[in-house]
Amino acid sequence: MTVEVDQSGKFEQLNTHTVIACANGKSNAIWISASTKRNLVQRLRKSLIPRKDLVSILFAVLVFMLLDNLGTPLNTIIIDEEYTGKDNIIGESLRKLLVDKSRTKWQGQIRFRQIGKLSSAHNLAWKTHRARKRPIDVKKILEDDVLQLLI
Repeated sequence: MTVEVDQSGKFEQLNTHTVIACANGKSNAIWISASTKRNLVQRLRKSLIPRKDLVSILFAVLVFMLLDNLGTPLNTIIIDEEYTGKDNIIGESLRKLLVDKSRTKWQGQIRFRQIGKLSSAHNLAWKTHRARKRPIDVKKILEDDVLQLLI
């Protein structure tokens, strides 16, 4: 199965919430508040994660959390290219999480390209981000959820 992933409200923008969505047949979205993002960044700056890679690794963790909710095996993951030059760190972090979770060697592909405004993933992320309140069917990500995957 191939899935497209897009975000609205970049993770490094700490004054607004972030929505990451995926779509291809099934669609799913996760939502993380600005305060949760600020707390994570503040807490992880003191960790061993290099400061220049912190946002990329956190983005990969959030993508993993989004895809983990799908519950279907994935062959190809297409991520909207938003972090130019960080494709390798995002891809490797995501691949490591996929392998650790499945306990097998994940054989799929992770690709980065422009998704476009006509994508279902883009539309879901954008509409969810623009909503005044988090929709009930969109999972809210908490600080502890992210930290469990990093430790």
